[in-house]
Amino acid sequence: MKNVTLITGATSGLGLAYAKEYAKKGYNLIITGRREDKIKANAINIENMYNVKVKAVIVDLANAEGVNFLLNEIRDDEIEVLINNAGFGLKPLFSEVPQEDMERIIFLQINAVVILSQYILKQMLVRNRGTMINISSEGAFAVMPRNILYSSTKLFILNFTEGLYMELIDSAIRVQVVCPGFIDSDFHESAGMNVVKKKTGFMKFMDPDKIVQLAMRDLKKGRVVSLPGLDVKIIQIMQKFLPRNTLYKIIIDFTRKRNKKLHR
Repeated sequence: MKNVTLITGATSGLGLAYAKEYAKKGYNLIITGRREDKIKANAINIENMYNVKVKAVIVDLANAEGVNFLLNEIRDDEIEVLINNAGFGLKPLFSEVPQEDMERIIFLQINAVVILSQYILKQMLVRNRGTMINISSEGAFAVMPRNILYSSTKLFILNFTEGLYMELIDSAIRVQVVCPGFIDSDFHESAGMNVVKKKTGFMKFMDPDKIVQLAMRDLKKGRVVSLPGLDVKIIQIMQKFLPRNTLYKIIIDFTRKRNKKLHR
């Protein structure tokens, strides 16, 4: 296919919102996910709604075999937009995380992003056009207990994308990293987290479509780091200017209060 947007992790949430956004713009899609029924249903719905071609690739990108499978699937496609969105969280304390889960999250949110980005960047450079969007998190600015590996990999994605932007400054390829806060999706449920999805106040859950809308506005303005929502902007400012010990106390206090609410 030509004029393709590739989105990893498009089963629900932010990935699905991006799929609809780019289909609306007339792009054909390649969407990946592990839940076959869900991802295929998404493909059919988007094709019918926006009159574009959608290829669903059922794949687990948390290992080398999955990434190589996807690379083989897209070898004949002309990808104009890459959105690295696939990811998952881990509930346990770091000391309790199984080694297999540690290896999977690091591979998915670091190795897979790097390998896919380089593979697709090479064809973008030949055409001197394209867009690369990597999904990071507010966790890149403020790591939280029980979220260590997730936040650390998201910090890598932030730094990686900013570095790419600087390397590609003289090209016509656009690069952006999106750092959303809490997203109203099934992300937390999939990670075994029992959360109350409040829609008001600080650290509220945002609708995926709204996040994509804000991020696309930032992309149009040329903002490399997109912070969709006031909450994320506040967290970034706190991370920059507060003394580290003060920041630690705020995060620990927030985490303890949240855990008490969850166990009531």
